[in-house]
Parts: sequence; C-alpha cells; structure tokens
Amino acid sequence: MRIRRTTAIAGLAVATLALAACGSSGGGSTGTGTSASPTASSMGAVTIGAFDFGESKILAYLYSGVLEKAGYEPTVKVVGNRELTEPALEAGSAGSGVDVVPEYLATFTTFLNTKKNGADATSPASGDVTATLEAGQTLANAVGISLLTPSAAADQNSFAVTKDFATKNNLTTLSDLKTYSGPLVLGGPAECPKRPFCQPGLEQTYGVTFSDFKALDAGGPLTKQAIADGTVQIGLVFSSDSGIADLGLQVLTDDKNLQAADNVVPAVNTKAVSDALTAALNGLSAVLTTDDLVALNAKVDLDREDPDEVAAAYLTEKGLA
Repeated sequence: MRIRRTTAIAGLAVATLALAACGSSGGGSTGTGTSASPTASSMGAVTIGAFDFGESKILAYLYSGVLEKAGYEPTVKVVGNRELTEPALEAGSAGSGVDVVPEYLATFTTFLNTKKNGADATSPASGDVTATLEAGQTLANAVGISLLTPSAAADQNSFAVTKDFATKNNLTTLSDLKTYSGPLVLGGPAECPKRPFCQPGLEQTYGVTFSDFKALDAGGPLTKQAIADGTVQIGLVFSSDSGIADLGLQVLTDDKNLQAADNVVPAVNTKAVSDALTAALNGLSAVLTTDDLVALNAKVDLDREDPDEVAAAYLTEKGLA
C-alpha cells in the first residue's frame, strides 16, 4: 500500500480518527450547480461520500454531476478518513451513511483485507489493475459494497527527478536508473528505507544503487523542494500532485509496476447499484485520466477554485454534464 496523506486516505493511525470531523465546505451541497433533469425525482436521492481533501472532493462532485444528469438527486457529504468513510458506505444513506465513494483501488483493497484478516495480513493488491480489482471486489462484496470500473486516473506513489536531470541522463523510466552511475540520493519519508514499495523495492525491482537517503516527508513540500534544488536527485511524490510540474519535476514511469494499482474506482453500497448509476459512473471512469486529475487538482490547490465549480466545468468540457 502506498504512503499517503494518512489523515485523509490511508487512515492507518488511530489518532487520525479524532481529526476526521464530518462535514466541511463541501458537506451537504447538492449537485454541481447544473439544473436537474425533469426526471430527477424518478431515480431518487443518492449520497456521495468524500475524504476531507481537495482531490476527493473534486471526484465526489464529478460523480455528483454525472449522476444528476442520469436523473438522480445527488448530495455530496464530506465524511473524513477511511475508518469513517468505509463504515458509512457499508451503512448506505438509508443507515445515515453514504451510497457512493470515489475510492483508490489498491489502498481500499488493502484496507478491506486488513479489516478482515488482521494488520499483518499480506495485501492482495498489486500493480495489476485487473487482479487487484478482482481481489478488492471479493472483499467488498462480503461487506455489501460493489466496485465498478476503475478509471485510468491514479493517485499513487511515484518517483520524480528534475526535468533537467532526466534530460541530461536520458531518464524516462525507473529502469533507466540502472545505467546511471553518478551520485543518487533518495528523498522521502523516514520509513522509506524499510518499505517494500520505496527504497528496498527500487533496489530489488529496478537494480538501483543509492549513494544516500535523506528523510524528508511523504510526497510533501520538503521532498519536492529537495528534488528541485538538488539536495536529493530523486524523491517520492504522488502521481496526481499538481505541484510536480510547477517545480520543474518529472515523474519516472514505473515500468515494472512496483507500485500497487491505486486507480480511482467508484465504490458503491450494493443496495444503491442500478444500471443507470453504473452507466453514469463507468462513463466518467472511461474518460478520466491522471493528467486530468493533475489539472483539476491544480485549479483547486493552486488557483483556489471551488471543487464543485471545477468539477462542473470539466464535465461540461467532456460532454458529461
């Protein structure tokens, strides 16, 4: 499982429960600002849950927009971290929970596996989207949740260098690092040297030799700035981070699928599943890409636009509103 914003997604620390207050600027909002279709009442209400950070809110409003067009009366509800959001999804809106959550495939699969089999259980998530979806669907079905079609958009661990460093050393993939012979300092969270998808994974999967490791943060400003100013040559970032390109950084392709497939996937309370809902959400998944996610995040994180307005504009642009 990826290193993530633990209060928002991974939710591994019990302390995060106290931080995850229900409701925020997005809570209780209905739709994406578009007018409901004349048949909206015929499909009924649907509640979309979100984690309390920008990207999840954008995704929730994207789901809201396509469901509104499909004839639903959608409401976006910011719930909190996964320890709160997953039980809310099991309960469904009939049980004061939520009906749909934009989830991250590998992380959600790992969460469900840990919940069922214990903290030390080996995760069935991998870099194979199809296999991870199959494993995740089995775990989700057991608790009354269905996973629909994952999108190409993913928010997962990635490793970045500066564009200048990549050009100078002919680097486009992580495999290319094997031929690099200069100093190579890796930057990332303190646990990186012990995590199989971080330093050990790069060494074993890609044959990379690091000259040193510098403890920074998990894909945050310290790591990105350290890469940009040359304190480290390569660092752990997140693939949908809008600040990567802004700092002149380039993500190297994970060509051997070291990272688990954290594609955005609609997770739906099984009682809320219908042909119309499935078609609407899968239609969005068929269009949404990681590049789209980066651009949408930039509008919210950098330009300070509202997630619902950003989502509405994207759906209009793609002909989905």
